[in-house]
Amino acid sequence: MSKKSLLWQISDPQTGQHSYLFGTMHVRDMRAFGWLSLAQKHLAECTVFATEFDFAETDPAALQAALSMPAGQDLQQCLSPSAWKNLDQFARTKLRNRAEIFRNQHPMVVSTTLSTAFLMEESAHSLDETLWHFARSIGKKTSGVESFADQIDTLRRIPFEQHLKGLTWMLKNYGRYKKRTLNMMRRYAAGDIQALHKSTKKEAKGMRKILIYHRNERMVQRFIEIAREEPLFCAVGAGHLAGGKGMLRLLKKAGYRVKSVTDAIV
Repeated sequence: MSKKSLLWQISDPQTGQHSYLFGTMHVRDMRAFGWLSLAQKHLAECTVFATEFDFAETDPAALQAALSMPAGQDLQQCLSPSAWKNLDQFARTKLRNRAEIFRNQHPMVVSTTLSTAFLMEESAHSLDETLWHFARSIGKKTSGVESFADQIDTLRRIPFEQHLKGLTWMLKNYGRYKKRTLNMMRRYAAGDIQALHKSTKKEAKGMRKILIYHRNERMVQRFIEIAREEPLFCAVGAGHLAGGKGMLRLLKKAGYRVKSVTDAIV
């Protein structure tokens, strides 16, 4: 499974039925869309399309609650003066605003803003959302290999201090993080899921079980449940595919034949 591909055919040896697993990104940068037409082609062959969670389940109020600051705190109080100064510089340079706009924002929200600041927003929807809308437009059933509640639970299991530590590192090492993110984009365009897995694992650090391994097991279990009934096209974050505990390896251990699909123009 060392072949560079974001798209994999998952075949049931007993029935010969084909499903697909696609590594996606939640970005609107067109550099991530090179595999889109190939994904759409094989999605059209299936009857069910699943993302990590079905976007139709999104509960904005629950998400806002999960990403709220602890009672009585604001972000400036939680960050060191130097980190807050760096955030203010970022806000002025990138957003033509001040750090004050982040005062009541959860560190994860700020980290996401920082990480996408040097990516383009060229598409109306992110890549995974684009596939979801395409699936709905051609009459496919949509589902999730997790639920929205599962994702909220994962967020809540990450200690607030862990989010704060990650944001502090980003503010201190913004140049390095920018380089890392742009390298990730290049690896994604090349379909290098091994490198993407290593990056994902490195960023997760002590939270790998919560953020990667437990979720991989849950998503594979749900993948199998759906694929047993009808052909499935499943799109999850590309960092979940490779590795000894990755979804491809878990599907192979479950008896499925795993084959890369590489006729993409990237």
